[in-house]
Amino acid sequence: MLKKLLVLCCGVLSMAVHAEEVHVGTVFHSLAPLHEIIRLFEKNSSAKIIAHEDSFTTTVLYKQIKEKNDLDIVLLGDVKTAVMLEKDGLANQNARFTYAFGKLVLWSKNPDLVDAKGEVLISGEFRNIASLDPNVAPYGFAAQQVLEKLKRREALQSKWIFVANSGELQKQVMEGKIDLAFIPLATLNPSKKIEGSLWIIPKSYYHVIEQQAVLLKRADNNQAAKAFFEYLRSPQARNIFEKYGFSLP
Repeated sequence: MLKKLLVLCCGVLSMAVHAEEVHVGTVFHSLAPLHEIIRLFEKNSSAKIIAHEDSFTTTVLYKQIKEKNDLDIVLLGDVKTAVMLEKDGLANQNARFTYAFGKLVLWSKNPDLVDAKGEVLISGEFRNIASLDPNVAPYGFAAQQVLEKLKRREALQSKWIFVANSGELQKQVMEGKIDLAFIPLATLNPSKKIEGSLWIIPKSYYHVIEQQAVLLKRADNNQAAKAFFEYLRSPQARNIFEKYGFSLP
């Protein structure tokens, strides 16, 4: 009898510990602010917020949720995927909100290459230029729109390279493999000094990049997940997203 009681108690304790864990997936450029928000939240909570760092694009996150169902909350780079998760029955209706609007920049490690108006795109005096894939990434599509607006898409096609995620894109620029990159401002962390030169592209050059947070059905009975999801809307969380270069809704 005592043995059965101990097993039962251990089982209840295990369930309680599991309920205090919250698994969050995110696109790369939202990872740094997410970590800072987690640190603030955990100061006043017994919950353990775990940021998954193996799926850094919206497309890969969607696939991970469909196949593994191991996330409670996800910070996406668009609205379309959030709607798809609802239609797939993986997120409750209206269990999502816009946490930020993204900003696109043209950036180079070379401090003299990018001018304040992006005229380097007209001169073409660079080896190559990179972006995320416009077919799957909102920032890649925005980069395509910028080149179309400047009537430079066809002229620069032979120099254009697609990179898997903004973290890898940043790395390749810093290693000197890429001269110019269209990249999310948040990836460069404007709260610190940004190395090199950049042009913050006017918002009128590309469609709004609306990024949404989604509470997944996996978290239906996870009160800690629901609490953290609401905290992502708080003034403290919003200030952090803004500090990292996002615009706020």
